[in-house]
Amino acid sequence: MTDDRDPSATPRRAFLAGTVGTALVGTAASAVGDEGNAGKNGRKHRTGCNGRRSGADARLPTAHDLTMDDGHRLRVWERTTVDDPEEAVIFVHGSTYGAVSMFDPPLGDEFGWLPSAAAQGQATFAPDMRGYGHSEPPAEYDEPPEANAPPLSFEREALDILEVTRWLRDERGFDRVHYVGLSGGTWRGRAVYEVGDPDYATVTLAGGSFGTLEIGADPEGPAYATQERSAFVERWNAELPEGADRDYWIGGAEYTADEVQAAVWRAIYETNQAVDDGEASETPREGGETADEETIIAPLVRQESEYHPRQIDDPTLVIRASSDGIISREGALNLYDAVGATDDRKRYVEIAGGTHFVFLERERREFFDAVHHFQTRY
Repeated sequence: MTDDRDPSATPRRAFLAGTVGTALVGTAASAVGDEGNAGKNGRKHRTGCNGRRSGADARLPTAHDLTMDDGHRLRVWERTTVDDPEEAVIFVHGSTYGAVSMFDPPLGDEFGWLPSAAAQGQATFAPDMRGYGHSEPPAEYDEPPEANAPPLSFEREALDILEVTRWLRDERGFDRVHYVGLSGGTWRGRAVYEVGDPDYATVTLAGGSFGTLEIGADPEGPAYATQERSAFVERWNAELPEGADRDYWIGGAEYTADEVQAAVWRAIYETNQAVDDGEASETPREGGETADEETIIAPLVRQESEYHPRQIDDPTLVIRASSDGIISREGALNLYDAVGATDDRKRYVEIAGGTHFVFLERERREFFDAVHHFQTRY
């Protein structure tokens, strides 16, 4: 596998990401231009960002397109700020939103988790899993949701993550690779250990649980769901404690809540997940109505096995925010207890004053520091 970006011409500094390389795994593939390509229903796929970026795209991390063993193209984002980093971190997003929106949204150079980890000297990589962000959408997403069963599974995603891990070790030369799974990424991490032996330096399971939530899509369908912008904002706001100052809770002293949520949504919507290429007035709703706001595809993923946490035997951190309205303390502690690492190689941490989106809120630095501190112990 090769990466056609010449490191002598373009350093591995993500803040200077002016060109994009294409890495190949298995079958050969070529990069796709910025104009994207239209699917069967006319929905344009924003599959490429080659060449020099300008305007809104200037702050995007460096992009790599990896072709999986079945020919599917996966977008992997990189944020690296030192010349020769000694270790890499794979950040795996959750079950609705892609990598840039969760780990590196366009809101100041130092805002997101990728910039924070990169500033600590780590090389950071965040794949858009199939159906998310800028990765190639499944063919089923070009048809109405009820036309197909869900094409995605945790097992297939685990195989993709293992391929990214192999690329980091064999092609990029990293001996130490950490795994960070966020929300649905914690289930993906469990699947990785079920189907392979990744031998990560550490594993972080952030916002995950065990035994308290039903997970996985109905294998009979639909192929995907949809979510409107208002539902995204309402879901987030609903987790704030009663009487909390929304601006301070989310934005702290630096931003308003609207600024944070607008930047995150922008990073979600300006990808292949946008329905009807942004023509919100034409977005279909259940019952044949049309939406009057921006709408995204929310991928649905099948769970084909339990993917028990006991398979994870590398040093593991389970971390949760105290006001997480999705992941209960009971569920997070169940996950900690079930992880297969020995007691001296695992830790449970809870961060006060954050929701399920704590990594995008005012307490994000404490959250990031807790994870980085754990990674440095092993």
